[in-house]
Amino acid sequence: MTKHAELWNPLADDSHPAGWISSDAITLSNLIRQGIQPTPLIVCAGGTSSRCAADGLWTVDLRARHRQLIINEEREEVEIGTGLTMAEVLQGLQPRGRSIPVGLSTIPGCGFVLTGGIGPLTRSQGLALDHIVGLRGIWGNGNTFDLSEPPNQASIGTEHENEAHRQWRGLLGAAPFLAIVTAIRLRMQKVTPLAVWRSICSVPQLAVAIEAAETWDHSASLQWAWNDNIELFITCCADDLAAMEAMQSLRTHLGYCPESSMAIVAGQHAQPAFGTMARAAEPQERIHSEVISRLGPAWGQRLPSLMADLKELMNNRPHAGCQISAQQLGGVSAQIPVSRTSFIHRNAIWKPWINATWMACDAKGQESALAWLMRANNLLSDYCPGVHLAQIHPHLSCHQQELNDAFKNWLPGLNQLKSQMDPFGLLPPL
Repeated sequence: MTKHAELWNPLADDSHPAGWISSDAITLSNLIRQGIQPTPLIVCAGGTSSRCAADGLWTVDLRARHRQLIINEEREEVEIGTGLTMAEVLQGLQPRGRSIPVGLSTIPGCGFVLTGGIGPLTRSQGLALDHIVGLRGIWGNGNTFDLSEPPNQASIGTEHENEAHRQWRGLLGAAPFLAIVTAIRLRMQKVTPLAVWRSICSVPQLAVAIEAAETWDHSASLQWAWNDNIELFITCCADDLAAMEAMQSLRTHLGYCPESSMAIVAGQHAQPAFGTMARAAEPQERIHSEVISRLGPAWGQRLPSLMADLKELMNNRPHAGCQISAQQLGGVSAQIPVSRTSFIHRNAIWKPWINATWMACDAKGQESALAWLMRANNLLSDYCPGVHLAQIHPHLSCHQQELNDAFKNWLPGLNQLKSQMDPFGLLPPL
């Protein structure tokens, strides 16, 4: 039992947990078998989730004891301890000219990988989750596991599906409900230089950018953040001539913007911070927040309606930090069979996410922010019927609906797996 280091998420950091558990896998397995109360047990990897600590509950803190980074150059694989952040992983790989796909921020830990791993390279390299080849950890029943990617992936989802396939599928995208993962093996990629174009735009210009992005069939991807300003953040592989031409064409179409900039960076380890241009000023007070992420297909002819709805939401946000953002999927990420992982929304083109904020210790502000969050979530569910559980919300009223929207027809199979691997409900509920 240890005292925790400061968390990146202020809401979790300001909670009053029962205590912190920092131990190796064998000791943790024994503790689980002896029984831990109250439940659910919470896991902290990177410390960015609002649910990496909570009042009255125990947190397993992976950041002190699970920090290995072992490179196998012959197999082009890396094993990472789940206590590492994505920044630490990239820093360890960069001298070898290798990388893994990460998100718009490198602050998160390995929960980013296990819950999907959407980022600027998703369209050209796939989800971070799709690069996993091995997993170690402890099931919710206390049994340890050391799994490798099962052979004969084509049989998944058929009558020949076996237990190894079901366990593998469950862990890839739904691990927080089933197990505590302590190590991940991933296929490495060569570091990819990126072109990054950032700009501020109007609502009509955002619609133009989205409409253009929905036609792209190369490595370019559009991200945007809507706060005080609307920020465009467009990336592509610097050696992809078609993508570079598409970005330049869109820049010309949108016209001159004094805040616009284009840069070539050495890789994701050097990408600029996303969202900073959207905010007029950084908040001075301590802010708490909750985030819900959705997934959906191209918006096409529904785009004008969506823009009007988003504008109305942003005009009525209860706190200046409340923000709606989105990033683009498709490409390679859409080529993976749905039955291979628990990330079933392989037809998704957009991942919008809603960030509701309020001042710490402001109960009325929290109530207003969460009401706005639920309203925005309900509205966006019409355009994006899927959910990306990058953060889980068993403490909010939307939890069960989020599970239904995240896993759809796979949810009964997950519940069956949970009844075997976490029979006493040690981990968050499905």
